[in-house]
Amino acid sequence: MNSDRINECTKLSEEILKNFELSEIPVSKIILKCLRLCRLLNDEDGILLFLYESSGYPETEDQLMTNDAWRIAKIAGRRHFVKEKTDGVEKNTEYAKTQLIAEFEELIDSAKIRLAAAKDPDIALSSANPNQFVGAPLGNFQERSNAINSIKEYQKWIQKITGNLYNYILNIYNNLIYGNIVEDTFTNARLSVNSKLEKICPEAIRKFVSVYDNMDSENPEDWANAIHSCRRILLDLADVLYPPRDEPITVGKKTIKVGPENYINRLVQFIDSKSESETFKRIVGSDLNSIGERIDAVYNASNKGTHNEVDREEASRYIIHTYLLISDIISLID
Repeated sequence: MNSDRINECTKLSEEILKNFELSEIPVSKIILKCLRLCRLLNDEDGILLFLYESSGYPETEDQLMTNDAWRIAKIAGRRHFVKEKTDGVEKNTEYAKTQLIAEFEELIDSAKIRLAAAKDPDIALSSANPNQFVGAPLGNFQERSNAINSIKEYQKWIQKITGNLYNYILNIYNNLIYGNIVEDTFTNARLSVNSKLEKICPEAIRKFVSVYDNMDSENPEDWANAIHSCRRILLDLADVLYPPRDEPITVGKKTIKVGPENYINRLVQFIDSKSESETFKRIVGSDLNSIGERIDAVYNASNKGTHNEVDREEASRYIIHTYLLISDIISLID
């Protein structure tokens, strides 16, 4: 997801939370805004949740809730247990309230009308016999009690459901805020890397643009291509920092190939050549193998991507990994 959409979703989720907290607009309109937010995020459960909350929970031909509706009803806080007796055995049976919030509100209005209609007329009570007690008639006490209990029950369900909807959006908001913090941190690192790459390896910058275009796609093949581009970027960087040689080199007792395709060896040799610098000691320390393993990780990921076995999250992780790796490598340049 690109940064513009993330920012849009963050603002929208914050606005929705404010709508809930201050009761600024009817809940039915807030739900539609929630539906838009989940659509922008491609949140399938969220789309179903707010779709059902706006238009009703679907049923089968047998008038039972569909599997999706039953599952989403739990997220909405609509499921509850009722104690029932069957053949003298008491057990808890789970049900779901399917009335929409707007329907609960209509039921409350109706109960309030019944409550007002059940008001007892004023009655004057007196007796000529001072020793005789005259009690007031029971009147419509039971009707009023029923109406009050109904209002309380409907209000309880409205509060429970809206509370769950609020929490759903709150979780989205918190994830977006956390994501923005991480993105800001990565963006700063990326800008620093881009500035240096533009001077020493401008071709890598163009390839990174292709990486971002591929990651914005919904096609898994494009995500795999993004990882392949990371491999080619490291190869371009190796060509600049340690150009290929036809003949192998000897390091200690080992013979190492440093030809055009041996870019990992060449990057490691460049890093090793800076082993006396203070930056090397701070970034790499005493373990050169650790940075070599990081280079290998990108290489292995690109091989895995050849078979389209990577998902978007995994591809994103390797892209970030590549950026941080390049940042460490080019920090060794005098």
